[in-house]
Amino acid sequence: MRVVRRFLSPRLQVLLAIAITLLVGHSSQASLRLSQDVVPVYQEIELRVDPDAREFRGWTRVELRVDRPVTEIQFHALDLTLDTLTLTTPGRAVSLEHSVAERGLVTATGFEPLEAGNAELVISFHGLFDTTALGMYRLDRDGQGYVLTQFEAEEARKAFPCWDQPIFKIPFQLTLTVPEKQLALSNTPITRESTSDGWKTVVFERTPPMPTYIVALAVGPFETVEIPNMPVPSRIVVCAGQTGMTAEAIRQSPPILKALEEYFGRPYPYRKLDLIAVPEYWYGAMENAGAITFRESILLKDPAQLTMSGRRSQASVLAHEFAHMWFGDLVTMEWWDDLWLNESFASWMGDKTVAEVFPEYRIDVSGVHGTNGAMTTDARPSTRVMRQAVDNTETLLQSADDLAYNKGQAVLEMIERWIGPEPFREGIRRYVREHEWGSVTAADLWGALSVASGSDLAPAMSTFLDQPGVPLVHAEILLDGRMRLTQKRFANFGIEHTELPMWQIPMVIKYADESGMKTQRVMLDTESQTVELPAEGPVRYLLPDHDAAGYYRWSVPPEMLVELAKNADAALTPRERVSFLGNVSALLDAGEIHGDDYLRVLGEFADDPEPQVVSTMMGGLSKVHAAFVPPEMEDQFAIYVRKTLGPALERFGMSRRDGEDEIVSTYRPQLIEWLADEGKDPVAEAYAESLAAVYFQSPESVDPALAGTVVGIAAGNGDRALFEEFKRRFEAAETPADRSLYLYSLGEFEDSALIEDALAYSLAGPLRPQEAMAIPGTLMDQPGQEDRIFRWMLDNFDAFTAKMPPQFRAFMPFIASGCSAERLAAAQEFFRRPEYNVPGTDKQLAKVADQVKDCVGLREREGEAVRRFLMQYAASE
Repeated sequence: MRVVRRFLSPRLQVLLAIAITLLVGHSSQASLRLSQDVVPVYQEIELRVDPDAREFRGWTRVELRVDRPVTEIQFHALDLTLDTLTLTTPGRAVSLEHSVAERGLVTATGFEPLEAGNAELVISFHGLFDTTALGMYRLDRDGQGYVLTQFEAEEARKAFPCWDQPIFKIPFQLTLTVPEKQLALSNTPITRESTSDGWKTVVFERTPPMPTYIVALAVGPFETVEIPNMPVPSRIVVCAGQTGMTAEAIRQSPPILKALEEYFGRPYPYRKLDLIAVPEYWYGAMENAGAITFRESILLKDPAQLTMSGRRSQASVLAHEFAHMWFGDLVTMEWWDDLWLNESFASWMGDKTVAEVFPEYRIDVSGVHGTNGAMTTDARPSTRVMRQAVDNTETLLQSADDLAYNKGQAVLEMIERWIGPEPFREGIRRYVREHEWGSVTAADLWGALSVASGSDLAPAMSTFLDQPGVPLVHAEILLDGRMRLTQKRFANFGIEHTELPMWQIPMVIKYADESGMKTQRVMLDTESQTVELPAEGPVRYLLPDHDAAGYYRWSVPPEMLVELAKNADAALTPRERVSFLGNVSALLDAGEIHGDDYLRVLGEFADDPEPQVVSTMMGGLSKVHAAFVPPEMEDQFAIYVRKTLGPALERFGMSRRDGEDEIVSTYRPQLIEWLADEGKDPVAEAYAESLAAVYFQSPESVDPALAGTVVGIAAGNGDRALFEEFKRRFEAAETPADRSLYLYSLGEFEDSALIEDALAYSLAGPLRPQEAMAIPGTLMDQPGQEDRIFRWMLDNFDAFTAKMPPQFRAFMPFIASGCSAERLAAAQEFFRRPEYNVPGTDKQLAKVADQVKDCVGLREREGEAVRRFLMQYAASE
């Protein structure tokens, strides 16, 4: 599964990352796991599905293997009515009684002790379609009904009785009876069809072994477009009228899948591949075997609105989900405590594939942001271990966070750099070859990588996966020319972390001597280590993380840090410069450098030629604004912004130039927005306003990459007439891009009365479930509006959360994020109330509290130094 979000400001990205994520908790596994005394070996499922009805009916036959005598059989069925249950053993059939416990745990009884051997369980059932985009759910689009599924993590039990846990990996055969004019699809090709009395019965091929969470079906008036040049029959499946937005996914899919087949050394594992665009969907995409579902804004791109950012995000999600076909589907985790491994590997493999197939996207550079974000989370007391026991499925959506995706990806990247790409790939191939169609634990992967590399990797992996936190490595050159490395747990200022064992850190050091740049490999496995550097003459400076492939923070003596910043363009690659800025930001949090020095370092990158480095610099400016810039300092900060970002906009230009590097178009909108808003640059603001006027009259004449920025800036100064026009355009939007553009822009209006109307619209307007946070989330990003939106969210909490699945309420403490101790205290009081303290709330509140305390502490500690710097800077201009 891929969790993705619309590109927004850094603060709103944090809010949405918290609010829209998958859920995984921990305690004692035994209470959750079904017994393996009786296990399924094959299951047939027949469903009668009408997308225009509220109810569905079904029948299932499960072949069982009984390994030891039992008097009861347990399986899952949630929110289903089980009409009949019949157990058949050789020579006898018995009707069963049943009871249903928490989370749909069914216990079937009423038979004499069942001896070891084979048996068969047949169940007829019926239930209601879900309407919150989970389980088997229905939706309406343009007056027509559709049925789709989202079964991860334990939602398959809402569609049919099953053994709804990943270790039970069995073949399924699905039969759907649907209205004759509807398209029906599932994980496998159709083997036969028949029609009668306006209904069509579709029988799908038996699947290879798979867990329930990647079973999928879809029914509705879908349209399809074939994808040529694929190894198996492939198509894109869309709601009626959307086939014109499939060309980019058709272009990208074949080379991505081909590159993955070559990497794994094994063909794509399934008989067909459908890519399904879904209008109501909480996540980015889901790796259902042979039937991948995507949020339609990811999969469908209007050719007239296509941007490099959109192409890059689409390629990233396609590659992530395609990688899951091998890693997660062909080879599956035994239990949810290894969910991180599924997602970490797919993220790592997906980015690696996109970097190979579409190098122009420079995803190898942008991926460093994810590592920096994970280390920020990992530095706080509320962090968690990567590999943890899962025993509370009510909060099974809380561990697929930035650690599961980004920390795990970074650790895999670090190990690959250490042992080398070829041994790493051989280890992955061995792992897939030995465990295909089976279930595994993380130890199986480490074992395969260790064999391929010739060294035991498990101890090093354990220090990153089985203990929380991130190490800090200090590197210095001694008088005799040797390098001394020391490690400790990284901590933000004032935090006392629990002492942990030393990490085993595979490092590659980059350093400059008289002959140029060199590298040195080191395994730092003690608190302090001295290393010989084969240098010619004195070492001028060193970078403790060559190629930004390590999962650790680092520090060097202050004078060396300054030297690195001044020579960054020549001495560091774009990846290393992005990592450098993230690392300096972390050193500010830790109290290792001061706020004025941080601003000086940012200023050293004003002339950086790489747009992604400039984007990282803007992230640093956003941090400075949130922590240090009260209203009375806005003018002084604006001068610093214009001086720091102005050179980049001058280099890149406010409009697209002939022959320019296309990556520039991805970051130009940020530059214009920063200079117009925080920089108060009249030229940038006037340009955005004029371009917005052109866009409203003739959208096709404006660079689509700039549309969101200029429309948002226009909304900031907009009146009621413009507000009503945005609502009209949102409701009439025919493309996902237009719908998103105008929805989010409704949260950009600054007029007080219009803010109230926008908030009311977020509750009463025709928004899809996953769109509920768009307007209030955007408004929270407006300076000075945080408290107002926070109070509105509390006042409307029940109505607002009624739009989302119940388990998502655990994430709502994110509304207190920011830099206000008072707002945090109010949230803590509110979420202590039993009716709002659902499982997982306390953990989420702890994460928010850590973030707020870090920001407040940083402001108290460094605010005066930043104020003096900005005052002096403004006076000197």
